[in-house]
Amino acid sequence: MKSVFVETGNVTAFRRAVLTVEDTQRGQPGIVVAWGQAGRGKTFAARNSHCERGGVYLSAWENETQAAFLGRLCFETTKANAPRSANACKVRIIDDLKKRRDQGQVATIYMDEADRLHLSRINDLRDIHNETGCAVILIGEEELIGLLSNQRRIWSRVTQEVAFGPVDEADVAAFALEAANLDLTSGACALVRATSDGDMRLVRNMVQLLEQVAKAKETHTADEDMVKAVQKQRSWRRA
Repeated sequence: MKSVFVETGNVTAFRRAVLTVEDTQRGQPGIVVAWGQAGRGKTFAARNSHCERGGVYLSAWENETQAAFLGRLCFETTKANAPRSANACKVRIIDDLKKRRDQGQVATIYMDEADRLHLSRINDLRDIHNETGCAVILIGEEELIGLLSNQRRIWSRVTQEVAFGPVDEADVAAFALEAANLDLTSGACALVRATSDGDMRLVRNMVQLLEQVAKAKETHTADEDMVKAVQKQRSWRRA
């Protein structure tokens, strides 16, 4: 199965939100919050956007100190060794992002796994946003909304919110065709969607197994019976 990126409805909404906050003339500069259950394709969407548009991408680590967090962010921003102190790191990040902005370059920060961040680290990102005007994209699971919504100073800067819902049958069909050259019948699409509960990771796993079954049968079409056969190969229940 090929590694492909499919433009799902979630991806389209995420892309639109990023474009809006990056358009300082006609858009709504600020912070984007993209949230949803694990497996909904948030990280794929964020990485694809970063690769296409540029900026800075970082994934949060559990229980990270301010110095460690800003040190990693400084390195990813400047591609140079970071200073030892947290404050010096923040100053260098801000200076670099201001230079990018003044030169017309994209200086968006993509912060993945943001629900793992301590609130103080999110306030560090808020400081950076305030000083530079650069967009910040916070990506995380449902807990992220609860973390931010009670913080008025942060939430007031959120101008775009993207909820990553379950993928639909059209997304399933498009992924199977592009990734595995597999034509799913409407019944097969519905069954894959129901079994995976719209989780893109589980859809990917199911399509990979369906591809193997289809190759054994020397066909490029997968029907409901093939999906049922795949269902028996492992547990697809989500916690």
